[in-house]
Amino acid sequence: MTSHPKLVLIFLCLLSPAAPACDASHLSLSGAINVETCHHVDSPDCVYSSQAVSQYMEAVPDTDALFTIGLQSSPWRMYDGQMRILTVYDVASAVRPQLNGQVQRVELIGSWTGVSPEPGVPSLADRVATALNGFPVDGEDGFLWLAQDGTRRTTRQAFTTREGAGSYFLPKGGEVFVPLVAGWPAFVEAQIPDDDADLLMRAAAGWDVFFLCPDKALAGFERAATKGSAIAAYNAALMRLERGAEGDRASALALLERGVALGDAQSRTRLDAERARQ
Repeated sequence: MTSHPKLVLIFLCLLSPAAPACDASHLSLSGAINVETCHHVDSPDCVYSSQAVSQYMEAVPDTDALFTIGLQSSPWRMYDGQMRILTVYDVASAVRPQLNGQVQRVELIGSWTGVSPEPGVPSLADRVATALNGFPVDGEDGFLWLAQDGTRRTTRQAFTTREGAGSYFLPKGGEVFVPLVAGWPAFVEAQIPDDDADLLMRAAAGWDVFFLCPDKALAGFERAATKGSAIAAYNAALMRLERGAEGDRASALALLERGVALGDAQSRTRLDAERARQ
């Protein structure tokens, strides 16, 4: 995962406003929570958040009977380490070879993976379970926090505050707020140079996993695609295909063509599959 730990660190001296969720009418959000950050980023007492997540995930309990997957996610979507959208079938395909007779349950360790995003729509965990022919899959029931010992909890705050608006560092050994690890670029989207297509793509993903704003995420992915991000083009295409509104399919195919032009193999695979359906 490409990181930008020193981008816009001038903002660390500011108190950023509360960040409300955008599309959360079905998620029972309430209250506000502050995320502790660390300002002395060159000190060994400060840890970059993505590094903390990697270390903490190693401590998550795992047994032969349990298969765990750690990922960034919103109630609607899951992402890999590059912030490329993982479909339910992508995840199921990754899990299936691990079901060797000993594994009895799968855990998706990602925010909101166990919560229905709207009435009548199954959670991501339930959808993966269906793709695995009913194999038990559990998910998380809110925004995910990870502790150094691998324990985790969830919260459902309507507002999140933090001191600063730049890269997310935390005190060494402190609890990490997982959505902010991917979400912090959205705070500084207006300051991201147009030639940093990767960070623009990550800001778009932040609108989804941190702010719960899929419409802004889609707009951000489409902007990043025009600046040269193949992953953004792929993500925007998948979002349009899933939404399925008038004109979405044509736009999605054009976005996949953009991804192909940028050399993205997964865009080519999906484009070929979509054309075969016509």
